[in-house]
Parts: sequence; structure tokens; C-alpha cells
Amino acid sequence: MILPVKIETLMWLLPIVFMFHDFEEIIMFKPWLDANRENLERRFPKWAARALAEQSKMSTSAFAFAVAEEFIVLSALTLLAVELELYPFWVGMMLGFFIHLLVHMGQFIVYRKYVPVILTSLPSGIYCLVALHDLNLQHPLDWELVAIWTLLSLIIIGANLALALKLAAKFGMWLERNFPERN
Repeated sequence: MILPVKIETLMWLLPIVFMFHDFEEIIMFKPWLDANRENLERRFPKWAARALAEQSKMSTSAFAFAVAEEFIVLSALTLLAVELELYPFWVGMMLGFFIHLLVHMGQFIVYRKYVPVILTSLPSGIYCLVALHDLNLQHPLDWELVAIWTLLSLIIIGANLALALKLAAKFGMWLERNFPERN
């Protein structure tokens, strides 16, 4: 055991670590994008033409709305996993988050400069590895089941991200209609 905490506590740390990580993105994305837009367009023209148009339209409030939706879903699924002791299911979700962190680390390596997720990706990744180690030590995991839940989690994460971004776009339009002076 690396951390002297109950497994339930370790599991409940996942939504907290998720928010710790996403706070960096919420706080830094807009200013970072404004400062790096030209460099991104020059270095990654195909990606920039597609992704930057959508991402730059979203307000910080709308982006935070998407993160809140993801946090609610993750918290509800964590509650289910803790209460029913669904360890392979929870590990699959946590590994989905871990893979997400690895993607961010890859973005940092490719861009070779700060990206607004990298400062929290390493400590969040360390939490994932410690949680995996400690949970497997106390409740040996069925790795085939973990692999299935990880694949399903990646599909669910992708689908939920698409839903969260759609809801955020609608929320952003609602904000513009109801609070035009804030834009």
C-alpha cells in the first residue's frame, strides 16, 4: 500500500483529481488560445482549421458547463462503483481518465511548450498509478474485465464529451441571448 487510506477514499479521489486537472484547463484555455492561435495555425494548419473555429467560439462559462456535466457523470458512476464494489468498472473509468492524461502529455511533447493541461497531468497521472496499485493490492483485479471496462469507458467518455460539448454550445447560446452585455 502506497497511500494509507481506505479504498473507498482512494476511489472518491477520482472526481476530485478530475476537477483539479480540469480547473487548469478552464482557467487557462482562453488566454492560452489567444496567445498561441497564430503559432497553432502555422504549425498545425489542418487541425487548426477544424478545431480552433469551434473551440474559440465557446466561452469559458460554456466550457465550465461541459466540465460540470462530466463531473456529475463521473461522480455518479464513482458512487455506483463504491457502493456496489465494482472495482474493475471503476478501474476502467480511471484508466480512461489516465489515457486522457497521456494524450495531454503527448500534446505537450508535440507542441514543445506549455499547453493548459500539462501542469496537472503529471500529478493526476501519478494518482492514477497509485490508485491502480493500491486497489489491485487489496482487491486483486480481473484484468480481462478491466480491459473490457476500459474500452467501454473510452467509448462512453467520447460519447459523453460530445454530448457535454453540445450542451455547452446550447448553454453558450442561451447565455448570449440572456446576458448579451457579458460578451
